[in-house]
Amino acid sequence: MQIIKNITFLSVLILYFNCYTEAQTIDLQKKITVVQKKQTLSAVLNEIHKKAGINFSYNNADIDNLQRVTLIARNKPVKNVLYQLFSGLDINFTVVEKQIVLKKNQYALITVIPEVKKEPKKYSISGYVKDSIDNEVLIGAGVSIKSTYFGTMTNAYGYYSISLPEGNYVLTFSYLGYKDKSLVVDLTSDKQISQVLTRDETQLEIVVINEEEKRDVFEKNPLKEINLNKREINSAKGIVGEADVVKSINNLPGVSSFGDGSVLFYVRGGDKDQNLILIDETPIYNPSHLFGFFSALAPDAINDIKIYKNNFPVKYGGRLSSLIDIKTKDGNMNKFGFSVVSSPLTGSYTIDGPIKKKRSSFLMTLRDSHLNWIWRRNLPNLNVNFYDFHLKFNQIINRKNRLYFSMFSGSDILSGSRQSAVSSGLSWKNNALSLRWNHLFSDKLFSNTTLHSSKYDYFLYYSQNENHYWSSFIGDVSLKTDFSYFPNPKNKIRFGYNINNYFFNPGNLDADYFSRSVYAGDVTEFVLYAGNDYSVNEKLNVSYGLRYVSWNNVGPTIGFLFDENYHMTDTNFYNKGIYHSFNSLEPQVSLSYSFNNSLLMTLSYDRHVQFLHLLSNSVSPFTTTDVWMPSGPVVKPEKLNQYVFGVTKTLSEYYVNFQTYYKTIANYFEYNEHANMLLNPLIEGEIRFARAKAYGTELSFSKKKGSFNFLFSYTYSRILINGNKVSSSGIYPAAYDKPHKLNINLFYKTSKRWTFNINWVYSSGLRYSSPTGFYYYQGYSVPIYSEKNNNCLPDYHRLDFSADLSLNKNKNARFKHNLLFAIYNIYNRHNAIAVNYDKIETDQGTFVIPLNFAYENEIVTTSKSLSGIIPSVTYSLKFR
Repeated sequence: MQIIKNITFLSVLILYFNCYTEAQTIDLQKKITVVQKKQTLSAVLNEIHKKAGINFSYNNADIDNLQRVTLIARNKPVKNVLYQLFSGLDINFTVVEKQIVLKKNQYALITVIPEVKKEPKKYSISGYVKDSIDNEVLIGAGVSIKSTYFGTMTNAYGYYSISLPEGNYVLTFSYLGYKDKSLVVDLTSDKQISQVLTRDETQLEIVVINEEEKRDVFEKNPLKEINLNKREINSAKGIVGEADVVKSINNLPGVSSFGDGSVLFYVRGGDKDQNLILIDETPIYNPSHLFGFFSALAPDAINDIKIYKNNFPVKYGGRLSSLIDIKTKDGNMNKFGFSVVSSPLTGSYTIDGPIKKKRSSFLMTLRDSHLNWIWRRNLPNLNVNFYDFHLKFNQIINRKNRLYFSMFSGSDILSGSRQSAVSSGLSWKNNALSLRWNHLFSDKLFSNTTLHSSKYDYFLYYSQNENHYWSSFIGDVSLKTDFSYFPNPKNKIRFGYNINNYFFNPGNLDADYFSRSVYAGDVTEFVLYAGNDYSVNEKLNVSYGLRYVSWNNVGPTIGFLFDENYHMTDTNFYNKGIYHSFNSLEPQVSLSYSFNNSLLMTLSYDRHVQFLHLLSNSVSPFTTTDVWMPSGPVVKPEKLNQYVFGVTKTLSEYYVNFQTYYKTIANYFEYNEHANMLLNPLIEGEIRFARAKAYGTELSFSKKKGSFNFLFSYTYSRILINGNKVSSSGIYPAAYDKPHKLNINLFYKTSKRWTFNINWVYSSGLRYSSPTGFYYYQGYSVPIYSEKNNNCLPDYHRLDFSADLSLNKNKNARFKHNLLFAIYNIYNRHNAIAVNYDKIETDQGTFVIPLNFAYENEIVTTSKSLSGIIPSVTYSLKFR
């Protein structure tokens, strides 16, 4: 075989020398026709030589000229023919004087090298990627350069930019659920290329990934970020079958949920307040309705969700465990539409459309509840309701400027009365506003400036008739500018600043009747940051960043000082201005190595500091009040160091992900025994600072393309607290330490009208403190507690099923109707959410509190659960 290769190589050289004197110039624009099917590369080159009079030169050690290729080109310029031939073979062709030299591919597919070598000029390609139907930007769409390792992804506003040496390229635009689009670019100057992608309606066909469809493993690295598409969001059902935005996150490895009836979640051992949830760049402090039975974010308004469990984008910080970055839909710029979704407990109504076609649009979504029919007969005075409202406008001013305005409002009310006319209850409200300005300074420099405000109020009414209540709130007003700079294909630089102002009410009675007793001053925060994603070569990528945070407590306010035994020693009256400051540096670095286009290894380190804290000594969302406090002279900031190692493997259309992590947390929040968290001026003295460590392993196997999709995931995680001042045992698990979690999610589209989804989840039970002994007092058995979180609730598991039926036979119909049949907890598992030790069992087998028994009675353990099997039917109508 080697002799044949050498003879062939010599033949080409002889042919070259025989024809060299005849070839005066090379005309790459000459049109030729070449039809060669499954011929050797040498034979195809010989055919091109005959048709175009071009001579080729190459090193046989680099170029396999005996490989079989197919080339069908009819009446095309020579340059296009050569590009078509070599683009799939990873071969560069270079015009050197009067011949074409072939080499292994490095950068561009064609360059013309003059006799004096010069650094090739570089130009940028930039633009937006959008949906062809509603002109909605596609966030995280891939933009790859065929036969190179260069590529990028669109940012949160659908914009991309990449700089390349002068030459000819094929750009491929891709997005999950859409048809890929490719085009040839002759890059001789800066170009603005925006593309619209068409939704792939052939959902039943299995998508085959061939070797030429290489994806940028660095940009689409699932070890750095997880992107939830609309199908994954819709497959996560709430307690009555409707899609639930927050609960879709619970299916992910490394994420642990509280259990039935709650959207509370814990990420890699982090507490519930260590998750930063953003909606259009604005923080949401409570993402729940009805104590967590529903999430506060209507799925019909959501365009994209990105989840980060480590190495957040450098522009984000302030939380230790996770970042949930939610972007809402912009609204259709081409035509008006509306949708209605009706379930047994809620209704959702959406309308969107253009204000000026292809220039501006709006979106409005309203969701409200209709719950009172459930208990109207037995509890006629009970009132339980919630609503949420999304509003968005966006305006394209010109190619370089675009404005967005977003508003979110959500509210809950739970009230009732019994014998007396006095009504009591609970209420909480989320309100958020943001104004964003996108600006292109150049094709390489993109900026987004955001002015936003958010406020969360919590009310505990002891007399709604007279408007008497206990309340707390947290609010913020912030200004920030984020810059993205794309100097060359190897570097993507981000930098910017944040100016944040926070204000607090840590829990007081209404000011009309009572003076304020619990204080927390305001805060001004300054943040500077910079980071870079650097592609060292086609195998190695380095991402690094640094955040500087200046946290400043601002008066006027009143503060208390405590000694080492948490006894108050002094009272400080702070005047207007800064009275205390923290400064922190938060570095992060990530190394990713690609062994090939399907195997990627990542090693990362990140440090985060959290200055905002939700004070609560209860794990249950049903027995807690929300009090947010800032770090200050007494309250220390929590500090995290996290180390992560991960491997991801792509097997055709299958994905395998493995990650292991280790975290240390300083100043972890714990509380004094029987801590008084309500109307306590000395509430800061109830906090105990501990050290904690969390570690775990996450494994997932998934398939996201074709008619049958699935996700299998397993998580092993631990969170251990070293709190000598909290527990006599010294080291103990956190209440939400749930070591094992297994999730199986199956999605199957059997036809153009039926879609089925099955979700099964298993996890260890929540921890609680159980008695370590008993003593008898006046004939009653009284429990003794000496160890913290020393026992577990029974293991949690549940199976959900849903079937979605499209009532339209014509997929192009403007009115689209769907029926969703769902069963929550299909085998009627009663998962415990609490355990009691204050009841005894009667002779009749019932459980009562032992108040009317004069003889000795043994305490019996009883548990509480929220729900069994819940069937539901949801109807949806969409018009476009």
